[in-house]
Amino acid sequence: MLPTFFPLRKTVALLLLLIFCISANGCKVPQETCPGAVVIEGDGVETPTSFTLEELKSMKEGLVEANYFSINSYGTREYFHFKGVWVWHLVKEKVKLKDNAAKVSFIAADGYTVEFTLDDVKKEDYIAEGNPEAKYKMILAWEEEGQEFNSDEGYPFQLVVGQREPGDVNKPYWVRNVKTIRID
Repeated sequence: MLPTFFPLRKTVALLLLLIFCISANGCKVPQETCPGAVVIEGDGVETPTSFTLEELKSMKEGLVEANYFSINSYGTREYFHFKGVWVWHLVKEKVKLKDNAAKVSFIAADGYTVEFTLDDVKKEDYIAEGNPEAKYKMILAWEEEGQEFNSDEGYPFQLVVGQREPGDVNKPYWVRNVKTIRID
């Protein structure tokens, strides 16, 4: 017959194993481990992963700060100043893609979703019709007009993309509170 303290030892051992596993994996998926982190997952990635705001800010080579021009579905035309990381840099440097990776969906915390091809994400020459010489990249921004997005109000990331051509209504593709980047 086993001593009465055996279940306690087993419970402690399991708890220690759980703590070790969580600490060894850091802030990688599941997302609940790091609230507010953006997750990259899907059938087109080898291993799902997540990134915190601080991790994205540390990607110096992929940082982008620029004035992005937008036209919304009502025809309103405006410039907004954003700071963030080039989405393709993030994917290329930090995610192992499978050969079948072709489409990228950006999913907000409320379920709003926009979809692009992988080539759209790689693109470095989006435009702003008011400044034809400028070339823009698709970014995951954490700052607008010098103010960081408040992580207390949700996921502190916004997808921002320039225009494909003059007159392109691009603002509906700007996704606030990006929670997931799904690559299939």
